[in-house]
Amino acid sequence: MSEFTEQNGVLHVEQVSLERIAEEVGTPAYVYSAAHIKGQFDRLKGAMEKALPADRQPLLCYACKANSNVAILKLLNNLGGGLEIVSEGELRRGLKADFDANKIVSTGVGKTTSEIKALLSAGVHQINIESLPELHHINDIASEMKIAADVVFRFNPNVSGGGHDKISTGRKEDKFGISEEKIYEGFALAQGMKYVNALGLSMHIGSQVFTVETFEDAFKTLPGVVGELRSRGFTVSRLDIGGGFPIQYQDEDLLDLDAYAQWVNDIIVPLDTEIIMEPGRYLVGNSGVLLSTVEHVKPAEDRTFLVIDTAMNDLMRPSLYDAYHHIEPVTHRDAPKTKYDVVGPICETGDTFSRGRELQETERGRLMAIRSTGAYGFCMSSNYNTRARPPEVLVNGDQYAIIRPRESVDDIIAQDHIPDWLID
Repeated sequence: MSEFTEQNGVLHVEQVSLERIAEEVGTPAYVYSAAHIKGQFDRLKGAMEKALPADRQPLLCYACKANSNVAILKLLNNLGGGLEIVSEGELRRGLKADFDANKIVSTGVGKTTSEIKALLSAGVHQINIESLPELHHINDIASEMKIAADVVFRFNPNVSGGGHDKISTGRKEDKFGISEEKIYEGFALAQGMKYVNALGLSMHIGSQVFTVETFEDAFKTLPGVVGELRSRGFTVSRLDIGGGFPIQYQDEDLLDLDAYAQWVNDIIVPLDTEIIMEPGRYLVGNSGVLLSTVEHVKPAEDRTFLVIDTAMNDLMRPSLYDAYHHIEPVTHRDAPKTKYDVVGPICETGDTFSRGRELQETERGRLMAIRSTGAYGFCMSSNYNTRARPPEVLVNGDQYAIIRPRESVDDIIAQDHIPDWLID
C-alpha cells in the first residue's frame, strides 16, 4: 500500500503526516486515502476491461455498507461507479452523493414497506429479491403506487465462500437467497404481476473470498439456471454476480483478479446479459487507518497491556470476528520491540485488539495506527459506554478534510428525553 509510507520517521497517509492530523482532530480518528480507493477501483475496472468485451463491461456497484460516508460515495461516483445499498438510509446517502438512481441496486433480506416505497419512488436500477414473500410484498406496494418494480432473484447456489463463518452467504443454511426451484416459481409468479418486471438473477456467496475456484464453482451454476428459465419463456437480461473480493489484513494471498475476470468472460459473458458486480471492502478496506493514542503501558504478571484510547465501540471487528488488524507506531518507529496485549478502555475483556503482539516499545502519549480499517470500521461503531464516535478524515495528496466531525457526549445525551411523569 504505497499510500502509507514513513517519511522523516513519521507514518504518513499519502503526503500528510498522521501526527499532523492527530494535532488537529485528536484521537481516536479514522483517516482514509482517496488515492488508495481510486487505485483499487482502477485495478478492478482494468482487469475487466482487459478480459471482457467492450459491450459487456460490468457496472461496478460499490457495496456501501463497508463505508457509507457521503464523501467516500461521492469519490466513487466521480470515478464512474454505481452503488449497492441495503437500507433506505444508504439510498438517501447515495442520492445525496449524486448517484443516478438507475445505477443503484438494492439488496437485503428484510426490506421494509418504507424502504420499498423509497426504492420505487427513486427509480433504482433493480431490487434484488431474497424470498417469495418479499416478491409478494413488493408487488403489493408497486401496485398501490402504480410504479413498476424491476427485480432480479437472488440465487443461493449452496457454495461456501467467505473468510469467516459469519460472512459466508452462499450456503443453503444461510438466510440469503432462493433455491433453484424457488427461482422458477418466482419468475412464474412475477409473470402474472402487472407491476413487477423479473429481469434476471443475482448471486453473492460471501466476503473475503480468496480463491478463484470458489467463484468458479458458483458461476458454473448459473448457465443451467439461465438456460432453464429461458426455455420456459422467461427473460434473463441481467446477472448481478456480487462481490466478495478480499483485502490483505495480514499475509493472506490475494485473489488473482485477472483469473477471476477470465472466468467472468468464459462463463458469464456467453449468457449475453448486463453484468453487475458489488465490490465493497475491496475498494475501501485498506484505504483507512484508525489513529489512536497510548493511554498507559500496564505491566502485569505474565504480560504487558498497551492501553489505547480506541475501544471496541470504535472498531468492532476484533471483538466480533476475532479479526486481525496490523498495529504500528506513528513515530519512534525504529524503537526496539516487545510484546503487548493491545486493549481499549471499555469494561469488557472482549475490548482487545491483539494478544502477545510484537510492537515497538512505546509510552503514554505516543500515537498508534490500526490498519485496514476503511471497511466495517466507522460504519459499525456505536456509542457503547456513552463514548462519542470518532471523526472521519479523507486525505487527497497533500491536503485533507474532516468528512465527519467528532461527536460529543452532549450530542449523544441530547437524543435522550425524560418523560413528564418522571419529573418531580
